Order: sequence, then C-alpha cells, then structure tokens
Amino acid sequence: MKKIGTKLLVVLTVALGGIVASQQPTTAHASNTISSTPSGHFKISQADYTFHWQTFKSGNKKGSVLVFGDFKQPAVHYAVPTKYKLSKNRRTLTTYYRLMNKDKLAKTTYRMDVYKYSNSKYRVKLNQYKAGLLPSYKGKTYTATITKSSPAQYFATTYTSVKLLKAVIPDYTQQIQTQFDQGKIKADPSNPDVQKQIRDRAVSDVSKVVQTFVSAYNAR
Repeated sequence: MKKIGTKLLVVLTVALGGIVASQQPTTAHASNTISSTPSGHFKISQADYTFHWQTFKSGNKKGSVLVFGDFKQPAVHYAVPTKYKLSKNRRTLTTYYRLMNKDKLAKTTYRMDVYKYSNSKYRVKLNQYKAGLLPSYKGKTYTATITKSSPAQYFATTYTSVKLLKAVIPDYTQQIQTQFDQGKIKADPSNPDVQKQIRDRAVSDVSKVVQTFVSAYNAR
C-alpha cells in the first residue's frame, strides 16, 4: 500500500506533540459504550463515504490521524484530531480536528460526534463545508457500519468509476467526432470498433484516476 509521505509525518508529529494520546477516551467495558477511538472503517453506504482513525509513528512519537474518503466527489482528506470529549454516558465521542492542506495544518477546527449503537453500528452526521463533505456534529444523519477491511475499493468500483465513465466516454466521443468532422482523422465514432476503442481508453484512464483515491485512503 501507499505510505504516508515523510513530510506529512513530520507535520503530523509537530501538530500532535503528544496531545492526542493523552486526550483519548479512558477505558469502559459495556459493548454500547466507547472505550477508545474506534477501530475499523466507518462505512456509510448511503453516501459512498468512509473514514477511519489511523495510528502513525514517527521516531519515538505516536499519534492518530483521521482519513476521510468521499467517493462521490471523489476526494480524500487527512485530518489531525486536536481534542476528544466523551459524553457522560460514554456513548457519544466528540472529536475536534483540523484538516491537512498541502502538508500543512489548516486553521479551521471542525467537530464531529459519533454515537455508538453497538460494536458494529454508529450514528454519524455528514455536513457539506467549503472544504468538502466531512463528518460533523450537524448535517444529514447516517448509520455507519464498522468494517475491518477498507471499503474504498468497493465504493470506487461500484460508484466512482461508473460516475466518471458516464462523463468521460461522451467527452472522448465528442473529441473524436470533432476531429473526424474536421477531416483530421479517419476514425468515425459511429463505428462500433471505434466506440470500443473509446470505451477501452476511457476505462483505462478512469481506472488510473480512481486508484489514486483508493491508494490515498488506504495509505499507511
């Protein structure tokens, strides 16, 4: 898998400064209460969205980074948790975080709340900000399923690729049609063989683009 860049690790280490580890929730035991930052991937099928906490190490320092994957846009964001807060009943974890922007920590602090139904189900909210669609304390409510494996490839295959192909194939076809009408090429886009070539090229190009987002989300 693709690794998080060294420069990004340095920025994360400086930003965290050991704070995250000291602010993580303390231990509780009931299955519907939160004992620490949740493990696994929050899979929100209704929104083709997923996110997870990822532990990283740089030298002797250890911390967490949030990775958000919006496969409808598509877009992947990294964020640094800056503060945690548990509700009295230990079922709601509030996380304050700041996004990474070009290997720098952005100034805006966001807040997200996750409410634990069970070990495999959480209530989350997604809100549209200028920076993109992000987990929040406000916005549309969803039920997230916790999965051990990353759902990034699944979302990329079932939604992102299909969406991009619907846009790319007509665009490529129009480009060929224009060149054909101008007499620059002999390939007629109405010809089934040419249409297949256009689709094959579109599938190849879209696959490369989509895999960059999958790799970014799955980066270690």
